[in-house]
Amino acid sequence: MEGNTAMTHYEQPGDEPADTSAEKTPQSQPRENEPTGATNSTEQPTAQPTTQPVPAQSQPMPYPPQGYPQQAYPGQPQQAYPSQQPYPGQPYAGQPYPGQAQPPYQAQPYAGQPYGAQPQSWPSYPQQAPQSQQPYPQQGQPYPQYNPQQPYPQQNPNVAGHDHRKHSTGKHRPRWWVILIAAIAAVALVAGCAFAVVKLTGKDSTASNTDLPTAEQAYGSALPASKYDLKDPISVDIYHEFRIYLKGKVTVEPDSFLVSKLKNADMTVYDCAKIYQDASLSVPIPTSAFAFTPSDGDDDNGTIDISGSMDIPEYMQYGDSISKDLGFLPSDGYYYVQYMGSDGKKLTKPIVQFFKVANPTGVQQLDPVSGITPVVNSEGGVDISWNKLEGAKSYNVYTYIVLPQIGQPGDDNFSEERTEITKIGSSKTTQLLSKDYDEVKSSKLLDNQPETTYSQNEAFHSLAVEDQDYIDACTGSTRDYCVDVLEQAGGSYNPDSAGKLYFVVSGVDAEGHESRWRAVDANDIVPSIPIGPANQTQHRQWIYNSKGVFGEDNTLEEDMEQYVYTFVTMANGSTATIPSTFSEINKTGNASWNFLVSAPGTKITNTGHLYYEGDLNAIFPQIQQAALESLPKAGGVLDRVNAVTGNTDWSGYDTKKIDSDTKQSPYFIFASTDYGKYLANNILNGHEVIDITKYATDDYQVSTDDVMTEIIYQNPYMRTDSDGISFAVRKKGDKTVMWVKYPDNYKQRQKTMADFVNANVSKFQGSDRDKAIAIEQFLAGQMTYDYDAINFKRSGGTDSASAFDSIDASKQYPDAWSPYGMVSGKGVCMSYAYAYQLLGKAAGLDTRVVSGSVSGYSTSHAWNYVKIDGKWLVIDATWDDDGNTAGTKYQLKDKSEVTDHFAFNDGWTLASQSGQY
Repeated sequence: MEGNTAMTHYEQPGDEPADTSAEKTPQSQPRENEPTGATNSTEQPTAQPTTQPVPAQSQPMPYPPQGYPQQAYPGQPQQAYPSQQPYPGQPYAGQPYPGQAQPPYQAQPYAGQPYGAQPQSWPSYPQQAPQSQQPYPQQGQPYPQYNPQQPYPQQNPNVAGHDHRKHSTGKHRPRWWVILIAAIAAVALVAGCAFAVVKLTGKDSTASNTDLPTAEQAYGSALPASKYDLKDPISVDIYHEFRIYLKGKVTVEPDSFLVSKLKNADMTVYDCAKIYQDASLSVPIPTSAFAFTPSDGDDDNGTIDISGSMDIPEYMQYGDSISKDLGFLPSDGYYYVQYMGSDGKKLTKPIVQFFKVANPTGVQQLDPVSGITPVVNSEGGVDISWNKLEGAKSYNVYTYIVLPQIGQPGDDNFSEERTEITKIGSSKTTQLLSKDYDEVKSSKLLDNQPETTYSQNEAFHSLAVEDQDYIDACTGSTRDYCVDVLEQAGGSYNPDSAGKLYFVVSGVDAEGHESRWRAVDANDIVPSIPIGPANQTQHRQWIYNSKGVFGEDNTLEEDMEQYVYTFVTMANGSTATIPSTFSEINKTGNASWNFLVSAPGTKITNTGHLYYEGDLNAIFPQIQQAALESLPKAGGVLDRVNAVTGNTDWSGYDTKKIDSDTKQSPYFIFASTDYGKYLANNILNGHEVIDITKYATDDYQVSTDDVMTEIIYQNPYMRTDSDGISFAVRKKGDKTVMWVKYPDNYKQRQKTMADFVNANVSKFQGSDRDKAIAIEQFLAGQMTYDYDAINFKRSGGTDSASAFDSIDASKQYPDAWSPYGMVSGKGVCMSYAYAYQLLGKAAGLDTRVVSGSVSGYSTSHAWNYVKIDGKWLVIDATWDDDGNTAGTKYQLKDKSEVTDHFAFNDGWTLASQSGQY
């Protein structure tokens, strides 16, 4: 087979793009936040994926149970009934209570298995019984976990509501032409012969260079020439490949079939170059990387070829290559970033090449869909909304998941980074609700008991690469399976092990063609997505303070402790501690009571069981109140609820005149880009129609959404109340403008906050360290945590579970998620972080507002970074607030010392900037 494949290669920093047709022998395989406080209808594009079943995974941390005072209740017998009848093991989510019928066996998840999945047949494991037949482990030993290396039967993909043509690029789906050639190459290595790569056939892949941006437009201030080796923009074909020629001591070393390693190199085949969607370098594009040994006569040591592995629609495919269904989808532009030079050394200035992919057909694709916003609703489901796209008759919604590399080439458990693109649903409106695509898994043990739910959000199970629930349970254990679990996890659970989540929404035209690719980063919501119960931790909760063999000597309060918290596995594999709620309290015997135990913010439920002679309903309010008082202080970021309402009234804005200017705002401004500084200045000044024509290069640079998210986080004077501003991007004649709608009393509340800051800033004197501590002490005395607001938000605020209807929290508590909380004296973590930013900037400190996840909680959290003596340190004014004074646990700590806070990679900042913190 012969044909033309365009190549771009860079041998050393500074080399210009060049086409090459050097032929090689393959020895490798394919590889592959938080609330903005703004309602956004900015333009943002979409995708063309497909799908095929790929094993999902589930994982998750213990939390000390809440103790309650032991006291007698009216009607409680002098000799307490046993909390549970003698039984080998306390029931937990998915297990029956004593004397109840055994439900169908629910296996514990292991690597490669969806949470709560029911296999069609079981692999054989010596001397290991199903959990339902095993007693609880003694002395803190967890249940045996199936060996993640064991083969596992494929799940039945025919689940309603899903497109199961899942596309997974990576080790498990190599291109067949590569497999064939690799087999030949193996013979070639033995025989000492050279073989050529089979190239794609078809038309010349040199694409038109029309409509390319200038280098300044393509890179702007997001990718400065001082940090990157920037190349002139190019236009390429869908089958284009980038090539790195290897020189000097670095060589390609075959390791096993379809796997190669680089010898004498600082990086691997899989991380030497990446391709991103935009200049923020936050959204990777599905790609494949191959290492090739040199052919006879070549003067190099081999090459690495990087190509697209996005699914190409049939109408775009050409040529007779067996792999013509993979390549780069046409787009407004991508960014090739090469981190390793031809000598195998890590580049001090990575090479960046902007390239635009031309559509090889005459089909005019729709523009990308904009305003794609996913949010976790009050039941833990993920609702997605977007802006209406002109010409779209319907929309397809996809999850785009990037699973991280495991191990290193040559390791027994090595798996390279891979991607999964799965269609989860379609819609003729501009939203897709969780209830329309997610099928929860439930069971009912007995007729007189309520149905309980043990699994939800199946589309996101594969994100959980590590299971904190099992890892924590195995800590300190010497059992063989625990040794394996801990070894694979590196000794402890790592929140960064989770896969990365993106969403793509594509508009479909009348002919069935999908719009151009554009993915949206959704990693800020991953720690807030529940997938199932953390059974090991729930069991440890039961045995805490248990008296007697089976807890028969417990008081009623001690029995109740096992239900006060529900432990839930989240999509990032962590275990979240959620205060339980209770309902359906029914008497089932002389002194036997059953009730439904629920985890608010999820659909996960269980059945509780207590013995009590009196009226148990009279006791529950006291227990529930105790649980509410122990609620954590995390969760003050509203989980982007305010960004998805999509119902802003823009009436009259089309007739408003452009009022933007360059007049300096009286309030401080921070942004990573010139675009951000321009927008922040105009929004702080209250302008309603801002001319962004000069910066309207979102297709090439950082998107307006990313810029707006950063400036809303870092410029608290823009967030005068919990609702925040709303914005939309529109065309006005030959100009591109941004419409901005402000909260009531926007300028007056700005002034009130500024007056408060100015009246108190003199209290912060001394060195930068002294000032940073003094500000935290001040906030501890000035503010209290608003438990009412966070509980209202967690309850959903309304009867609807849809995130698009559950926005009452910000309206009911207008100061709680705003820096105005420092004035009124009450707020949640977002308010504390904003207030610290305002006071810190006024005192001359270099500070940032940070959002991320925290261990043990399902909700997101906000804190601050402060630069002291040239180093960024953590300070969490919310969690250090001990009443009238500030504690020191999170006070100016190095990030390595704070092991329970995990900053998101972007949102509060641009992904391209996060590495400096």
